[in-house]
Amino acid sequence: MENIILTNAKLIDGNIVNLIINDGKIEKITKTLKTSDKTTDKTINIKENIIIPGLIDTHVHFRDPGLTYKETWKTGSQAAAHGGYTTVIDMPNTNPQTNTKKAFIDKKQNAQKNSTVDFALHAGVKTQKDVNEILPEKPASYKIFMDLYDNNTLDEMFKYVSTTNKPLTLHCEDKTIVDHNIKTLKKDPANSENMITYSYARSAMAEAIAVNRAIELAQKYNNKIHICHLSCRETLELVHAAEDKIDITIEATPHHLFLDNNTYITYGSRAKTNPPLRDKAHNITINDLNEFDQIGTDHAPHTMEEKTQDTWNTMSGIPNLETTLKLLLTAVNMGNITLKDVVEKTSQNPAKIFNIPNKGSIQVGYDGDITVIDMKAEGTINPETFYTKGKYTPFENMTYKGNNIMTINRGNIISENDEVYENQAKYVY
Repeated sequence: MENIILTNAKLIDGNIVNLIINDGKIEKITKTLKTSDKTTDKTINIKENIIIPGLIDTHVHFRDPGLTYKETWKTGSQAAAHGGYTTVIDMPNTNPQTNTKKAFIDKKQNAQKNSTVDFALHAGVKTQKDVNEILPEKPASYKIFMDLYDNNTLDEMFKYVSTTNKPLTLHCEDKTIVDHNIKTLKKDPANSENMITYSYARSAMAEAIAVNRAIELAQKYNNKIHICHLSCRETLELVHAAEDKIDITIEATPHHLFLDNNTYITYGSRAKTNPPLRDKAHNITINDLNEFDQIGTDHAPHTMEEKTQDTWNTMSGIPNLETTLKLLLTAVNMGNITLKDVVEKTSQNPAKIFNIPNKGSIQVGYDGDITVIDMKAEGTINPETFYTKGKYTPFENMTYKGNNIMTINRGNIISENDEVYENQAKYVY
């Protein structure tokens, strides 16, 4: 691990500082370097570009183990580093699912060998015994995909997790409504070739009912809940109404913030995701960002063959790690959000929500996780430059202004000018 000094680095408040990182930690932030400060392995002139805390993505699907033809810990974490992320938290729906102690430990050991960025794991919920056995391994949270279970099973799962004092991370879509809608819409063969239909198969009502159910169960069992990829205005209002009753936080994704279901007309099945892109009667936009606690990419790559089937058989998921910061910085340059918003939603708040120690902020004693950004960098989003195995994005050919030019994890440069370097990652808890 190198000891480094970052000189002429601009903070988001405009101050120009020098940052000394020793043994992976921020040791000193100073406007003037002393002679004694300069005994270090490497000095990097940031040239008055802006530094922000290394981005934290608490919602990735790295597909490893079991689905490594789509993504691996190596390729997924390289994509994270390339996109400005220094920490990720992986979801449990791999093969096997990460819902037993053995599966959890096996995935952790695999990631420690192969990940370029620091990481944690969400655990699945199987039985009370499994939940309790995983707890000493320090999961970031327990994850439930509500669209896979009936109400009685969900009640039991919330109860299991209530004993752990861990957050419950939720995919909120109602199984009964989704199953009914899909069965009904499949009766018309034309819907197999009309991707907009998918927005109504997994409807806004399905999300709202599931969110309402989650709120009721969280009140019943005193769970802290975190709702992933909230996509509808109506459910956003449900959450706000519950904030004084339960401990609840919510995540937005870039595709729901920047796109609506008209994207299916131009980009087709490759834009399919769960929950789906919404019509303009229900969708959220970047203008709603201040009502969310954080941004998660929901990075979920598939093969091109899996993404080019009909409405019902195309797999759901979009690779977002290498596009999200570009999109957000472009929104900053357009005046739609502030750089402070970006830092709060991609670094500070994710660290707080999931109790990640010593990350999410640039301050003495914290990990030397830094993303260097050039607010003037311009280009066009090109999937062929991605490190992820998923070489597609509904943001393809979109122009951007603002990009990360260097990613530093605990004092190690892990990406610079589109090159990614090897790094020894650690489990963050």
